[in-house]
Amino acid sequence: MGNGGRAPTRAPHLARRGLRRRTSVVALLVIAVAAVFAAEAQAYVSGDLIYARRIGKSTSEAGALTVAAGPDGVTAIAGWKYVDGVGQAPMVAKYNVSGDRKWLRTYSDAGTGSADAVAIDSYGNVFVAATIDAGSGGDIVLLKYASDGTLRWTRVYDGPAHDSDYVAALLIDKAGDVIVVGQSRPTTEDWGIVVLKYSRSGAMLWLEPARFDPDPVDPDAGSYYVEDAARDADGNIYVAGSSEYQVGGEMIESALMVKFAAADGVKQWGQVYAAHTNPHAYFDEVAVRGTAVVGVGSTWPTTGELEDALVVKYDSGGTEKYWREWGAGNGTGEWFGDVVIDGSGYVYVTGCQWLDTVDGYGKTVTMKLKPDLSTAWKATYLPTSRWAEGWYLVRDSQDNIYVAGGKWTSGGLVDVLTIRYSSTGVRKWLNVWSAGGPGDDWAEGIVVGTEGGVYVAGEVTNKDDYLQAALLKYKL
Repeated sequence: MGNGGRAPTRAPHLARRGLRRRTSVVALLVIAVAAVFAAEAQAYVSGDLIYARRIGKSTSEAGALTVAAGPDGVTAIAGWKYVDGVGQAPMVAKYNVSGDRKWLRTYSDAGTGSADAVAIDSYGNVFVAATIDAGSGGDIVLLKYASDGTLRWTRVYDGPAHDSDYVAALLIDKAGDVIVVGQSRPTTEDWGIVVLKYSRSGAMLWLEPARFDPDPVDPDAGSYYVEDAARDADGNIYVAGSSEYQVGGEMIESALMVKFAAADGVKQWGQVYAAHTNPHAYFDEVAVRGTAVVGVGSTWPTTGELEDALVVKYDSGGTEKYWREWGAGNGTGEWFGDVVIDGSGYVYVTGCQWLDTVDGYGKTVTMKLKPDLSTAWKATYLPTSRWAEGWYLVRDSQDNIYVAGGKWTSGGLVDVLTIRYSSTGVRKWLNVWSAGGPGDDWAEGIVVGTEGGVYVAGEVTNKDDYLQAALLKYKL
């Protein structure tokens, strides 16, 4: 299952590296778990699959790329759905705590595309950030739906090059303002970063969108790539990704972290992490808690197969405090795909370690790191099929950790993997779910809900071999 040392078949941690936009889940704030309904508590024990809901049929395929939790146990999944006469259109669906679908909406007024991020505010409004091709490249489109599914407004961003712009992340701050972070071309040559901020009524809150673009007069400057974004308690925005720069005729990619001010979108600082062991590095995810800003991803050589997992901690002022390149020099390959921080400053990461890049032998790795990034505990999972990966990570109010990822079957297909670990790293349960089709089933996000469930969204293959959007609910 090896493919050049970047994980088998698909590399979610590389964010589809030709296009470099992340279509998977934007992690929302993990909300403290409330009381579970008595009937549900009697019927299910922790780890049980409460329901699996699907969208899509043979004449109208669909896929879920992200999931969000909201008040009163509601959830929303977003992605795409095939619409007759249009093609692939952005899609969003809302469910109540029992798994009843309250509404489903597609948006095809502006062209074809997908909903790449979704969020629910405290009033139950659903915000969707979509990448839509109107014929001249992708545009960033923000949609607001009321709690009942009524479309309230849309906002479209077409970058200065009028070329390709893509969604990377969607955030809601404490004031209810909505932040969209994306990939955008300042010219037709390079990529840059764009950050948009709107009020809940759709008003642009900054004089102009925040941008961070390569130096146009530096012939050695390459593109900036966006993978993820997070905010702090004051609403400042942290964007994680990578930057390219030509050194000695070789384009070197370095991990990049940038902070934008909440008030006006002005860039506060940008830090490039130069890998210590390998020349290349990138951040795939970022988490912020208090004054801690942590990015995770990997480093890799210019030639060869093996990556090393990367985690770097900054303070909110941009000072690098700690770094760790896990696996450097040990002859195996590693990467981290997601990260969260708890209230005590401990850092939780998940990813994969592969021990045999020729025959395909890799295991999920989930770690709790101390504030200085030394290891508190490490837990792994290796199935008999010899390959599994951890892609997404959330924690609940008791510091239980939930991992969503993929487990490869003996036949080479991928099923949805969900694992729960206790605060001390003990595996409490593990579930593998298949949609029953002849193709792969991808997990595309995980959230802890407000009424006692953990939800996994995915893009799966029906038994009749067509794609569906899926929402799974497990008992915490």
